[in-house]
Amino acid sequence: MTSFLRSGLLIFCVTFAAGQSLQAADTATSPDDAFLNALEGAWTMNGMFMGKPVQYHANGERVLQGGFLRLHMIDAAAPPMYEADVYLGFDAQTHDYILHWLDRFGAAGARVVGTGQRKGSVLQVIFPYKDNEFRDTFEWQKKTGTWVLEIESQNKDGSWSEFARYTLVRA
Repeated sequence: MTSFLRSGLLIFCVTFAAGQSLQAADTATSPDDAFLNALEGAWTMNGMFMGKPVQYHANGERVLQGGFLRLHMIDAAAPPMYEADVYLGFDAQTHDYILHWLDRFGAAGARVVGTGQRKGSVLQVIFPYKDNEFRDTFEWQKKTGTWVLEIESQNKDGSWSEFARYTLVRA
């Protein structure tokens, strides 16, 4: 083999190995991605919505090449009265989470993007709507493998009132 071919083969091998190492580093799961990944799978959501009991079927899956965790929720009632897709993602550059809540009520409610921080097993996201803020709190209860999602609306005096509260259990 000529020295030119050996040099080319050596460069190829080094480049290939470096690329594999970088790819492995890119696919390593960060604590923030692991938190979102815990929402993957089929769920039953039981809870209260504006003081009334509700049940939803939910499914969490990674979408858009893993950039978001989509939680699809649909009312268990027939016909369903509510349906939503909730997109959660972590922005590693700003070290915060973003959340898009898209539901059957259309574009007006989806105009605002929520942002928030995670502390341990609790992610709190604020949606700064024009009239009042909403606060979504996702709590991963690792010991039981369940989630609690609490949604609150801010009152004019700055206090918070429960809007909805759900417990997510594996289906």
